[in-house]
Amino acid sequence: MYFRRSARTALLAAAIAVGIQASDAGAQNTGTSQFQAFTKSEFYRGLLNRSLAGLPQTVFQRCPELVSNGSTVTIIKPVTFGADGFPNAGLWKQTFPVSGCGNDTTLHFYFSAGADEKINTVVGVPGTTLTGPTLQRDAYSHASTGAALAVKDCKTFDTKNTKFEGYGLLNLNPPTPDPGANSHDRPWWETWTMVGCGHTVDVPVDFVPDDKGTQVIVPPVVIAAGR
Repeated sequence: MYFRRSARTALLAAAIAVGIQASDAGAQNTGTSQFQAFTKSEFYRGLLNRSLAGLPQTVFQRCPELVSNGSTVTIIKPVTFGADGFPNAGLWKQTFPVSGCGNDTTLHFYFSAGADEKINTVVGVPGTTLTGPTLQRDAYSHASTGAALAVKDCKTFDTKNTKFEGYGLLNLNPPTPDPGANSHDRPWWETWTMVGCGHTVDVPVDFVPDDKGTQVIVPPVVIAAGR
């Protein structure tokens, strides 16, 4: 996981272009145009680029060929604005597909606005994971432990990428098939690519939701990818 908190600042670094496709923003009652104007501001670009600067090079490569064509914004909690045009409540997610530099993936940024108009920013793990920030913390811990089984004497790993593989469970014996879209507790599995100590390890991770939360399962033996 990668976390970075940002308050109001005018910092602007031209790392990625901000293209808004706010297909979900129309559900809020505060006015889509005001929200889109904010996300196209230099201040907002600064939030994004400060967060990008916190990503380690092993996770996110930067080069002149880096391309991000547009993004998608999802309003999680309604966003409201103060008289000066800055959000003072709300929660939203912005997703950027990026390509080039040898790390084609999807970046996920989570923003929450406080009454003091400060914006907290969380950078989630990259890729196509179905998990949100809270579950990512738990999954990261399990995936790191799994990677450490494959790479002896390495204790620190970063999540380079995640890939949603499908519904059902991989690591049970026998594997559990997909119960279907109508299932209340539909399990799924992903591959988490971990990097550390010069090694890359693909860790299969099962997610088992129930009424108490979501259990994370990693097999007792993980094979190093050899990269």
